[in-house]
Parts: sequence; C-alpha cells; structure tokens
Amino acid sequence: MVRPYCSDSLNTAAHIITDTSASLVQARRTSGVGVMASVICYCGRVVAVIVLITALQTQGVAAMDEEKRANIGALLKDMGMLTNMNRIIDLLVPQIIGNLKKINREIPDAAWEEFTNICTDEMKRSLPELEEPVIAIYDDNFSADEVKQLVAFYQSPVGRKIVSQLPQLMQQSMTMGQSWGQQAGARAVERIRAIAKQKGYDL
Repeated sequence: MVRPYCSDSLNTAAHIITDTSASLVQARRTSGVGVMASVICYCGRVVAVIVLITALQTQGVAAMDEEKRANIGALLKDMGMLTNMNRIIDLLVPQIIGNLKKINREIPDAAWEEFTNICTDEMKRSLPELEEPVIAIYDDNFSADEVKQLVAFYQSPVGRKIVSQLPQLMQQSMTMGQSWGQQAGARAVERIRAIAKQKGYDL
C-alpha cells in the first residue's frame, strides 16, 4: 500500500512558509503595485507548495496512459484540489494583507481592500492552470498502481477528512511558522550583531 504523503506536504509547506518575515521586510520597501506583487508572489508560493508543484513538466501529459491519466484526474477531484485551493486562498490572503498593512500604514484601507479583492480574484481565476502540470507531476512520481491506491485512500473516511481539514491545517501551520520565524530570526540577528561588534562592525 502506498503511504499517503499529505503530512510530508504539510511539513514542507510549514518550512517554506517560515520565510514570511523576510517577505514582509521586503514589502516595507514597496508600495501600491509593488505591495500587490509581493502578496501575489507569496500566495503563489504557498499554493505551489500545497499542490506539490516542484516543476512544470506538461510535456509528460500527452504521452501518459489514458487510464492512468483518468485515475490521476479522479484522484485530484477526490483530493478536492481546486476546492481546497479556493478555501486556502480565502484564508491566506486576508492574513497576509493584514500583516502587510501593519508595516505599510501610509496606504489607505480602501486601497488594501482593492488589493485583497484583486489578489483573491486573480489567484482563483488562475487555479485551472494548475491541473495539467499537477497531472504530469503525479505521473512522474507515482506508478499506475500507486495512483489507484491513492484514489482508494482519498475515497476512504480518513482520506476525506484530510481533504476537509487541509485548509485549517495550513492556516495553523502558517501561524506557527510565522511565530517560529520571528523568534528564531530575532535570536539570529542578536547573535550576528554580537559577533559583528566583536569584529568592529556596528549593525
């Protein structure tokens, strides 16, 4: 039986999401369209992690066995990929916008509301573009028999629970990652400053 890998995906996502602090620091230097670009880029990175997009290899789809391709399509449907991505975007965008507002207080609320709507709309409208690349990735990483086993898993009660709980798991992982990143980052800065001071540098 192939081992379900959702927990591995969440662990990977949690590690990558911990770079939120660095992204927000960069956002200090931007305004208007620049802030919007930062938001969209960050959201895109999170969504990519969740759906395991590590490479875009669409050329593999055409040569794929039709039965396997159909089973992968069924798997993605059972996993609720697009449905969960919509829900995750709804959770992530307001949280990211809220953090950016705190460090870009000169931008009025009306502009932030517009940024939120634009980001949410663009991310959701672009979700269908993920299907073919994701199918190719699953084809590369799982045999036809493994795909069938995954379909069976995601049709089971525990598989359906993972699908329904994924957005909440991601939000909790993101919150945890932000807190950890801020604390660890602050300690790292203090250590760097101490060493720099010993070497005669004032940071």
